[in-house]
Amino acid sequence: MTQSKATRSIIDTHRHIFGPKLRQKFVENIGFDDSKPLPQANAGEMFFYRESVDVDYSMEIQQKSGVTLCVNSYGGEIDTFAKNIIKASTIDTLKFLHDESFELRDRFPKDIACMANAHALEENTRDVIDPLISEKEACCISISSSYGAGPDQIFLDSPKAEWLWEYAQDKDILVHIHPPLVSIGAAAMQQYRLIEAVGRPFDTALSAARMIFSGVFDKYPKLKVLFVHMGGALAPVVCRLDWNWDLNYKGIQNPPIQKVDKNLRRPSEYFKSNIYVDTMGPSAICLKAMIEMCGVDRVLFGTDFGPVPMSPKLHIDLVDDTITDPGDREKIFSTNTLALLRLAESVPHLAPRAA
Repeated sequence: MTQSKATRSIIDTHRHIFGPKLRQKFVENIGFDDSKPLPQANAGEMFFYRESVDVDYSMEIQQKSGVTLCVNSYGGEIDTFAKNIIKASTIDTLKFLHDESFELRDRFPKDIACMANAHALEENTRDVIDPLISEKEACCISISSSYGAGPDQIFLDSPKAEWLWEYAQDKDILVHIHPPLVSIGAAAMQQYRLIEAVGRPFDTALSAARMIFSGVFDKYPKLKVLFVHMGGALAPVVCRLDWNWDLNYKGIQNPPIQKVDKNLRRPSEYFKSNIYVDTMGPSAICLKAMIEMCGVDRVLFGTDFGPVPMSPKLHIDLVDDTITDPGDREKIFSTNTLALLRLAESVPHLAPRAA
């Protein structure tokens, strides 16, 4: 018997919920005007929608859409939150965000689970996330695909991120990777909302490529990472990653050692062993490409709902209309996530009942 659409489990692994404390910080520090109608945009092209700053409205839409649980995170924006919104140290910013997230979870215990937000390049954030992971308050680790801007931008192949890969592999926990507000090439993308449309997906793709070619997944073979937004811009370039590795610096005398690929396998192979993606697009063509690239067991349902004011129903319909096999739909909607994030450990009502 197939599960009815009314009762099926749908877990949104890509959700950002801005609670009342964050909303007040938006008012105090980045130009959000609580007295004016929505939507709004500040001078830095940060957009405010009712879906992103009105928690009750946002949760009502989530519940009506058919999503039965979401996993909340802020990790991709830690630098922006710390420097511009909360105006505090990284550690204090993480504590602020976790307090906000857990308060939301306690208010909506059947609707919200939480990630542990970290700064991949600051090892001292381990002390913030470790109690949350160890005590099963959080189900995975959320980070940004890059940090900084321009010539000072640092990606996830940096030695400074080694602590995180070692920690995540040791704890057997997923690392959820989200692009920053200020993405690669931001200076050339100040018009037409191109940072969202082009910059952020390519920031994700570049960081993923650098992780692969630097040998991160060879050094940490059991590491599990998820790249949001359907893997960013990875699907169209995966073939180029492969032939780039085939060519490498073969036949070149005295190649620059820092530029030589370090990975031991073809880049496309890591998409079936270490890398996961979500469904936030939404595009039937891209969803099919993700399944072809990673396999259906490595695709998780995700919407980016809140800052992206499109109902999760749009993404649910995409999966329903594109994926014909009921078992594969169930994998994307819930069972992949339940297994990967071990949600039954951190969300009590998902734990199987004793016979």
